[in-house]
Amino acid sequence: MTQRAQFGVRIPVAGVLASPQAIRAAAIEAERTGFDTLWVHDYLIWNKTLDSVHISCGSREAFEAAGPDYPPVFYESLTSLAYCAAVTETIRLGVAVLILPYREPLLAAKQIACIDDLSGGRVDLGVGQGAAKSTLNVDFEVLGVSRATKVRQTREHLEAMQAVWAQDSPSYHGTLVNFDDATIYPKPRQQPHPPIWIGGSADKSLDMVADYADAWLSCWVTPDQFPVAISDLDARLASRGRPAGALTIGSEIQVLLADSAEEAHRQAERTMGAFEEGYAGTTGGFAEDQQNADTLNEIWNSSLVGTPEQVRDRVEEYVAAGCTYFELKFIYHDLEHLFEQWRRFATVVMPAFR
Repeated sequence: MTQRAQFGVRIPVAGVLASPQAIRAAAIEAERTGFDTLWVHDYLIWNKTLDSVHISCGSREAFEAAGPDYPPVFYESLTSLAYCAAVTETIRLGVAVLILPYREPLLAAKQIACIDDLSGGRVDLGVGQGAAKSTLNVDFEVLGVSRATKVRQTREHLEAMQAVWAQDSPSYHGTLVNFDDATIYPKPRQQPHPPIWIGGSADKSLDMVADYADAWLSCWVTPDQFPVAISDLDARLASRGRPAGALTIGSEIQVLLADSAEEAHRQAERTMGAFEEGYAGTTGGFAEDQQNADTLNEIWNSSLVGTPEQVRDRVEEYVAAGCTYFELKFIYHDLEHLFEQWRRFATVVMPAFR
């Protein structure tokens, strides 16, 4: 019997297809279509180079069609979630992931608590330490935040935020974060805090997953690699006194649906090729030969590209391997192309896992 799975979708908050109208329309359509969560992501500095290779919203073709004279737009993540909360009623609101070294923890804790309260307790909070420099991320340099301390900052910021959410007047004293008597209300509607999602496959990231997370949001992991990855996480959980299977296992995953496998491959090919540059150094974490893993091959093998029926069968492989949550990053050339794919996914794929 097929196991249950959940499905969320990344909405257009960045790139040439992003706009207030697109965000609103996508949030409403995602809820209407029956997805479990809508997701945004988090950058401060966003330029045309990132637009061309970090394509989380749209396609390489859409980027090129915009021509050279456009502003590289990126709508801030928490602001976008608050906006989406106001135009939806039931769909959950996720950020994948909020980069904690960029954030002042008391302010971030209050913002997240307010969004969770205003939305009726619908926030899923992904947190992370920030992308590697090899992925062309420049936020650390512009903000003057040290990459050398980003793991420590992420840990302390999250611990401080958890104290704010759970206690009346908490104090926190770490190496980098220090405060006393932080009386901050409202508290999140979800107690002791919204579900914490943590991504990454490096040792330090997986240690944070085991220490703090309710869910692991993986990336570029294939079905045959998940049993090894989950076994590794279970061992880390056990060393901390947490039970095996305590985590929701999820994947941030590229999707393109078309009438044939050949057409789907053709429509996805240029965008997938761009990822080889934009996500350098982020694949192969659970490959048998990590040192020699082929980046582009790993990207294709860990994506959902094909007919709806082929994608349904591939999702079943993921679920059988232990991955039961999917943050779907569709490749699309315009909003109608996105919504048409959403409807096909909801009609053919999702019912098999409900």
